[in-house]
Amino acid sequence: MARNVPSHCRVTQLLEFPHGLPAFETQKRFKLIDREPLLFLESETTPELSFLLLPVALIDPGYQLALSVEDREAIGASSNSGLLCLAVITTAEDSPPTANLLAPVVVNLACGRAVQAVRSDSVYSHKHPLLADEASCS
Repeated sequence: MARNVPSHCRVTQLLEFPHGLPAFETQKRFKLIDREPLLFLESETTPELSFLLLPVALIDPGYQLALSVEDREAIGASSNSGLLCLAVITTAEDSPPTANLLAPVVVNLACGRAVQAVRSDSVYSHKHPLLADEASCS
């Protein structure tokens, strides 16, 4: 029941989430689909389960990644080198899009393992605005 990825998109990598994603713990394998600058995280077994992502560095160039020991072990990372940090983007009809900087998706590019790393502090928000307040369409 896999969906074909359109030709203008490319599957960057197949990812394994050892613990699944929060609220989707049974979903452990995802395709990371690149359509620059956007990325999509699509479940390999449930293609209708898909998340819109942006590199955290595009949203907040000074972002400081904080990984727990458990998250580092889950993805086999001894340092932040070689890690891709992505924010899940939420869109709603009646409100501007936001980025979840509190719990980024962190990918170890070397082995294709990933986690949604929920921070234990409250330095960042799960509803970080993507657009400036004065931005409007005319």
